[in-house]
Amino acid sequence: MRIKLLLSVLFFCFFAMVAKAQQIFEISQYIQHSFLYNPAAAGAGDEPSIGGIYRSQWSGIDGGPKTVLLFGDKYFEKQKVGVGATLYNDATGPTSRTGGQVALSYSIDFQNGKRLMFGLAGRILQFSVDKSKISESLGNNDPLLASSGNKITGDADAGIYYKSPTLNAGICADQLIQSKLNLIDGSKTPGKLYSHYYLTADYHIKVDESSVLIPNVLFQYLPNAPMEFLGGMRLEYADLIWIGFSYHSQQSFTAFAGFKVEHTLAIGYAYELYNTPISLFDGGGGASNELMLKYFFHPKPPSVKAIDPL
Repeated sequence: MRIKLLLSVLFFCFFAMVAKAQQIFEISQYIQHSFLYNPAAAGAGDEPSIGGIYRSQWSGIDGGPKTVLLFGDKYFEKQKVGVGATLYNDATGPTSRTGGQVALSYSIDFQNGKRLMFGLAGRILQFSVDKSKISESLGNNDPLLASSGNKITGDADAGIYYKSPTLNAGICADQLIQSKLNLIDGSKTPGKLYSHYYLTADYHIKVDESSVLIPNVLFQYLPNAPMEFLGGMRLEYADLIWIGFSYHSQQSFTAFAGFKVEHTLAIGYAYELYNTPISLFDGGGGASNELMLKYFFHPKPPSVKAIDPL
């Protein structure tokens, strides 16, 4: 009975979120995957790569959010064009979102490795509700049970990204069209995909000949919600090992680490401990576990970025 109640609460919270501010998937190791949030960063890493992420939130509780991501990007230097692609499935209780995105970026090059990048992306999304998991919690006349429980829609993103040997910063708006998401036919208050706005920045500080310290921030704004802040620090050694931590304002703390095998295969893990909202159910616990695999093609020799004028 307790599990069914929790599933129902998860569903109604998620359904209300769709109606007011549709969430885009979140990951702990955001600094390593800028183009997942900003299409202008597609190809910004220069090395072609493919990868995957598995993230499980609210560990130990049935129906907790689970996210699977597959992604890749490549920069075509002669054309000054970057291409990125993402496939994902994001499930919470009886609800799931499955989608894909293709991002294109165009660069204006400056001296000393500096680059200003402009990007656009198109996305497609299928939102689904497994009505069998919530039918006992809803009345027989609930309009949701009479609906299809599925909705496919699309949207678009745009952004700007500045890349240099030391400073990387970007701003973008996702879900610009704000497509409608009518899960219930004839509803007077149909949900829609609200725009998300992101501002990201990270700065590379050379510690010694092999180590780089990278402070980073991410600001996220959604309509009808307070601005969110994520900030952290990452230490890299010889392009082979990294450790770090981050803080999500009033929500969670994250510790992460990883390594590279022969500068080609990156393996990373993040552990995130939440303050809210799961503490309402378990007295302050709750955590997420995130595993990342990423393969780099044609890796460049390892180097440490030096401080230079912006």
